[in-house]
Amino acid sequence: MRHAGRRIWSSALIALVLASLAALGLGAGVFHGLQLRLTDTLFPAVAADPRIAVVGFDDRSLSEVQRWPWDRDLHARLIDALAADGAALVGYDVTFSEPSEPEDDRELGRAIREAGNVVLGATATFEGRGERVLRAARFEPPVPAIAEGAAAIAHVNVIPDPGDGVVRSIPLVVETPDGELVPSLSFALYLLEGRAGGPITFRPEGIQAGGTLVPTGRQANLDVNFAEGFDVYPAVDVLEGNIPPGTFRDRIVLVGATAIGLGDIKITPLDKASGQPGVLVHANALSTVRNAAYLTPLGRAPSVALVFLLALLVALAVAFLGVWLSPIVTAGIGVGYAMLAFQRFDRGQVLNLVYPAIAIVLAYLAALAFRYLTEVRERRRVTRTFTRYLAGDVVEEVLASPEEAFATLQGVERPISVLFADLRGFTSASEGATPREVVAALNVYLDAMTQAVMAEGGTIDKFMGDCVMAFWNAPREDPEHADKAVRAAVGMLDRIDRAVVEKEEARLLQVKGCGVGVATGEAVVGNIGSSERLDYTVVGDTVNTASRLCGVAAAGQVVVTAETARQVEGKVRLADLPPLAVKGKREPLRVFQVLREGQEAQAFEEGAVLDATEDKGHFETPVEAPPKAAGYTPVEPRPEQPPQA
Repeated sequence: MRHAGRRIWSSALIALVLASLAALGLGAGVFHGLQLRLTDTLFPAVAADPRIAVVGFDDRSLSEVQRWPWDRDLHARLIDALAADGAALVGYDVTFSEPSEPEDDRELGRAIREAGNVVLGATATFEGRGERVLRAARFEPPVPAIAEGAAAIAHVNVIPDPGDGVVRSIPLVVETPDGELVPSLSFALYLLEGRAGGPITFRPEGIQAGGTLVPTGRQANLDVNFAEGFDVYPAVDVLEGNIPPGTFRDRIVLVGATAIGLGDIKITPLDKASGQPGVLVHANALSTVRNAAYLTPLGRAPSVALVFLLALLVALAVAFLGVWLSPIVTAGIGVGYAMLAFQRFDRGQVLNLVYPAIAIVLAYLAALAFRYLTEVRERRRVTRTFTRYLAGDVVEEVLASPEEAFATLQGVERPISVLFADLRGFTSASEGATPREVVAALNVYLDAMTQAVMAEGGTIDKFMGDCVMAFWNAPREDPEHADKAVRAAVGMLDRIDRAVVEKEEARLLQVKGCGVGVATGEAVVGNIGSSERLDYTVVGDTVNTASRLCGVAAAGQVVVTAETARQVEGKVRLADLPPLAVKGKREPLRVFQVLREGQEAQAFEEGAVLDATEDKGHFETPVEAPPKAAGYTPVEPRPEQPPQA
């Protein structure tokens, strides 16, 4: 529960930090250009408005009719043809700011006047920005002879983004040098269609025209929701009557240059390679307004909330799922958000694509780093904990190969060496001492005994009062397990002798020494217990024998079985002991004493037998050892050194 709570709080902290960074970045406009470029990939989201048609001055029209610019009487004929076919409105993305032949200008003026539904284009040159709208330093409307019959005059300026030159919006309204507000070609056509009436006014959310509010961004710019599939007809076919009658009936027709050579090609989100004619930009803007297909970026606060949620989900996935599953879930979260962004974009809401993606990646890396550091810290804690029971190199091997170690922990039969060591005279020395003094002295003695085991790579099985049980050759196999068990036994006696001299706690409760028994043979080692409580221990006759040997070992004695003696023969000094009678065994066991430096073999009467027939299991403290034989000389404390052969 404690670990789960820590993972949840760490995940929340990661999400909070990333959300805070996203809030700062969004406020400063960091990655704004990247957000625009990523949003471009979501187009098209809507279908082209079928009521909008485009008549283009394409390459064929220029080659078959007249090179550009066309005479104005040809434009007059084109307008007459559109009017005759029933066009509802005509928007001209061609400017007539310079006078031509008076007769041609009058002819074009006549056609415009008679049609009564033509919106003419004008160009503006900008040198500054007003508070809410682009302000033109120069405004060039059509010449009066042409403009006087027009239904409206509108600007045809298309301004690309300064960062990458892509056209993503148009100024819905601009201000002339004399303060007049002039709508864009698309907005003028929208107003004339009768969908919005009344003066143009500014609102915090956009441009108000009558009862219609058009959402805009800074400088009254309309974000264009680009679509594909507009009907485009060559101008030459309109002039020559090659268009089926009724093609333009009740439709809004935009007229403009589509030939690449005329230089009116704009880079748009739909085509960044070859671009689109400017007249199609106006068609898209008109389609956006007519169908209220407005693009509204998600606000800063909801975007930050989304970043927090996504980062939290990713961090929790890394914290609680497996190492192989968490990246799959993280990728799924990223794909899910991308699908949500597409779905919301189709409904006109532009989700931020940069900060959530960054948050997902950073949250994954941060959570992974936290998990790694936590697991490393936990591994170190486990290592420190288990080195109190196992030798350090054994712990490292188990942690490095848990699968192999797990197989061992399930319980296997193998040859092992088991050691039992019991303090002699500790109970009588404890009489009259306070519990604090008893515990302090016992810890000193047990520490000395434990260090001797650890120095030889043994495994501490358990402490039983003032008795220690340890074993070798598990969980890691060690062909020298008998040698190490005997060296640990001798080292244990040396350390206890030294502790009595050097440690104040031990001097207050001096023991006679330590009796040690070592047995080598087959035993079952592994996890033994119930589903609720397990012990990693050894069981078998070898364990019981080691316990009996400890029971007969006098203070300062190491008693070993014949098998142990066979494996260490020639490496330590050994002395015969009388046979050991053990309950449950027909024949007495042959046992030996490992002689420490300064110890001599004891003399026993012929036919003597060591008695260990009393029913004592190795989970109980063995009985006091029999009196030492005559001629036994206690060993004086000395610096620790390995036994000599």
